[in-house]
Amino acid sequence: MLIFPYSTALTLGRPPYISYAAVALCAVVYTLQLGTSITEILIYHPDSWNPLRMISASFAHLGFWHLVGNLVFFMAFAPALEILIGNSLRYVGLMLFVSLVTGLSYSLWTVVGGLEAVPTLGFSGVVMGMIGLAAYLMPHARIRVFFWFIVGKTIFVPAWMLAVAYIGIDAWTMLTADDFGGINLVAHVAGGFAGYVFGLLWLKQRKQETAAELGEEIEAMHVEQRHGKTRAEAYRYNKATTPVIAERERVRDHDRFMGHVYQMVKTHRDSEAVIELLTRYDLQTTFAEIEPVFERVCDWGPSRTLGCVGRLLIEILEREQRYGRVLYIIERCQSLGRQFMLPDISRVEFYAEMALDTGKSEVARNLLVDADKRYGALVNLQQFNHLLQKAR
Repeated sequence: MLIFPYSTALTLGRPPYISYAAVALCAVVYTLQLGTSITEILIYHPDSWNPLRMISASFAHLGFWHLVGNLVFFMAFAPALEILIGNSLRYVGLMLFVSLVTGLSYSLWTVVGGLEAVPTLGFSGVVMGMIGLAAYLMPHARIRVFFWFIVGKTIFVPAWMLAVAYIGIDAWTMLTADDFGGINLVAHVAGGFAGYVFGLLWLKQRKQETAAELGEEIEAMHVEQRHGKTRAEAYRYNKATTPVIAERERVRDHDRFMGHVYQMVKTHRDSEAVIELLTRYDLQTTFAEIEPVFERVCDWGPSRTLGCVGRLLIEILEREQRYGRVLYIIERCQSLGRQFMLPDISRVEFYAEMALDTGKSEVARNLLVDADKRYGALVNLQQFNHLLQKAR
């Protein structure tokens, strides 16, 4: 019976250039090894604790089939992971990190176990790191696996299941067997765990960012496996167009709503318009949501509705401590109605002083004028009059 994975059942957004480069590097290094003594320069001796040798040994191999086996397994997982990580430097960092962890682990194993320091080389530690990372970053992605028992066929196995199988079997063998058959199982197991830990430590946010898109692509590949490529393309098209259709419907609904409010404002039914707006938008609304409404109402000209929307927007901006933007909203409201009142009268003096400091004397005057009639005992009239003199 023969079982080996050979590719990820996902559509890649671009060629995995770094993965190709890693494969090419391994092939070039192996070619240089033939008939030369370069292997002795690249191989890692666990009693040397040499980090450069830990890395160089990862890209060297003992024989042709050793090279081919590692690269086939590598390309089963690495291309999709490179695209998901989305950062070439971080992806290279992953390979270097796994190389160092596997080298250190092998050295510790020989020291603690009092074992012979047998030199090691090969890409299998990095390959197992990719398998471990796949279990973290894309656990439910299907891997194409060639299965041979009397006849051959391709089956699809979740990445997490392959990780558990390969790392688990190697770990069990490492702990129970007396002879590893010339295979560095320590590097295999350490590499698998290193890949998973790398994802856990440095790719948690990336996993969240790609979760939705990856989930849709995994589902599309399930559809392709069950119903063929044509049905999968139709599925992808529907997924791509659904958000566009939803956004168009949202825009149409908003336009209908604003048209309804516009009719109220233009027929002097501001109280009804304000109730409609405050039912739909409140202090939990974000600035990005309410600003287009404010701009639309501004286009309609002076109205009590504009004053209410302006005050709501100011309260939201104050919560976000965006005071400069508040001053802009005050200026816009004053341009359509000089007697515009702030939602919090205690802030009049603050924004009047800010307006003066930024050269907006007219905005300050409009806030302060007729203070005794507009604010009465609620404010410090003496201070207001002092500021008003400065504004003039």
